Amino acid sequence: MAHRFTVNATIHGVSLDEFRRLAADPEMHEAVCKRIPGEKLEILESQIVGDIYTLKRAYNLDVNIPDIAKKLLKDAFRLKRTDITNLDALTSTVELGANLPLEAQGERSVTGNAQQVNIQLDWTIKIKVPLIGGLLEKHAEGEIRKFSDLEIQIVEDELKKNLIV
Repeated sequence: MAHRFTVNATIHGVSLDEFRRLAADPEMHEAVCKRIPGEKLEILESQIVGDIYTLKRAYNLDVNIPDIAKKLLKDAFRLKRTDITNLDALTSTVELGANLPLEAQGERSVTGNAQQVNIQLDWTIKIKVPLIGGLLEKHAEGEIRKFSDLEIQIVEDELKKNLIV
């Protein structure tokens, strides 16, 4: 059975209209990607077609494991992430692929008003490892929550930097 959880966040001081305008700029998304902790970032696709923005990227995650394990596992934590965003509805699907037996998918929605934006990510994780899959799913939830919080902080910073300009 898949593990499900939700991440909620609010960014104050940015209106929904400002967010919508800035979300339509691929350079802002790419700037966020470059600030997320990891190594060997590759932006594989970043394009808008109509109201749909597709961002595909791959990078080695900076996961919390001993250095010796990182050396032995090399690119085992290479994450491939695809975000497909409907810029009009401000909804996205986020799919994570890894060199591990992991399936992770998120549904993101952005709502708000003239003072703030609200972000909701509904995640589903499935790790196909007998006996310990549930334990690994809980650990994966912690890592996804950590990286989601960090990414939202970076998004907030990039939004506010772009509003000043």
